[in-house]
Amino acid sequence: MRSRVLIIDDEHNFREFLSEALEAEGYDVSLAGTARAGLALAERDPPEIVLLDQNLPDGNGLDLLARLRTLPAEPVVIVITAYAAYSKAVEAVKAGAHHYLAKPFEFSELLGILSAAGAADRPSPHGDDPPALRAIVGESPRMRELKEEVLRIARRPVMTVLVRGESGTGKELVARAIHALSDRAERRFLAVNCAALADTLLMNELFGHERGAYTDAREQKEGVFEAANGGTLLLDEIGELAPHSQAALLRVLEHRTIMRVGGTREIPVDVRVIAATNCDLQERIAQGQFRADLYYRLSAVELEVPPLRERGDDVLLLAEHFARTLARRYGTPARPLSASALEAIRRYHWPGNVRELKNAIERAYAIGTGTEIVAEDLPAEVWAGGRRASAPRWDGARMPPFRDAKQRAMDEFENRYLREALRRTGGNVTRAAEEAELLRQVFQRLLRRHGIDPEDYRAS
Repeated sequence: MRSRVLIIDDEHNFREFLSEALEAEGYDVSLAGTARAGLALAERDPPEIVLLDQNLPDGNGLDLLARLRTLPAEPVVIVITAYAAYSKAVEAVKAGAHHYLAKPFEFSELLGILSAAGAADRPSPHGDDPPALRAIVGESPRMRELKEEVLRIARRPVMTVLVRGESGTGKELVARAIHALSDRAERRFLAVNCAALADTLLMNELFGHERGAYTDAREQKEGVFEAANGGTLLLDEIGELAPHSQAALLRVLEHRTIMRVGGTREIPVDVRVIAATNCDLQERIAQGQFRADLYYRLSAVELEVPPLRERGDDVLLLAEHFARTLARRYGTPARPLSASALEAIRRYHWPGNVRELKNAIERAYAIGTGTEIVAEDLPAEVWAGGRRASAPRWDGARMPPFRDAKQRAMDEFENRYLREALRRTGGNVTRAAEEAELLRQVFQRLLRRHGIDPEDYRAS
């Protein structure tokens, strides 16, 4: 029997793309663009899963969530929004949402969440792997070993896991798989980027605060440790945690209690903590930047996600996976990768790992005009094999129009210039923008356009 999914979202293109993609995965999908229409559909033909937009034309998605929870066959609700904020995530899960997902997101990430909701009971097109493991694309020996470790750890009562790997390798996807395959799958999975917030703000997000704890604390707020109680909490970029937060986290891991900011009462929490890092924590310990006792507490079990350059032909599986996903997203015929594109992808060393590959395929899909993706549609550093291209060459029988070739050359120049600026400044966007004599906002816009992540350059 196919799982029934109801999508309630006011963006027509998003609804249609998600519907086609989920139907291709074996789900029975119905659509609504307003809260009123969504509730009517849910009452008439009860779904098992609801993908709910938080902002609807005729009401707040969280108000509709409360109505959906009163239905005789209460569905699992996943809140989706374009306005990502930890406070909104906490508000959604407190209201009863199974999960909170911010746009844009990976379709494979959504599949992993659906499997955690118990909605993926259809036959597997990729062998006997559970859906959460199928979301981790790769069949190389290193990845098969990693998947086996994920499955083994997920089913054991391990309370802390450390996931190591370079930036862009898919550490969060591994963390989500551990959660989805565990006995905590019916509870919440929440993720916090430890480098994204100042120390005081991070403490507030982790532990919440009491009313009156500080000037703007007009009401009590629950932190993500409480919101994820019974479930899993991912602490990403754990190596960037400030000393004060390290001490507070160590106490939580040792005593399994938290205290809200401004509070005096200890609150017990039952949370599996998965920490992820792209830096060498033992080197940080030697430099006095990370507590050894916290490292030993976190690393009860360690997993290492291999870089893409060590995964053999997985890079080709991933490239084809991204190309298929883009075709479904845009509702266009599939554009296969040509032999020249596959060879360029196999030869390139991918310092930005899976994230860089995904961005490269998206770029190729956007600028390419043929029925297939050719090598020259990829970024210059990829089709040139990591070497600077001296003169343009084209494999086709005819040259592209001058205007297209000129735009491609400009794009390649911008890409190389931005990457060099980040390399010279160690990923510091402000300094890179200053050296380029550009406004920081303009520099950031160019980075987003080219799919470049400054994090890939901070270790270099």
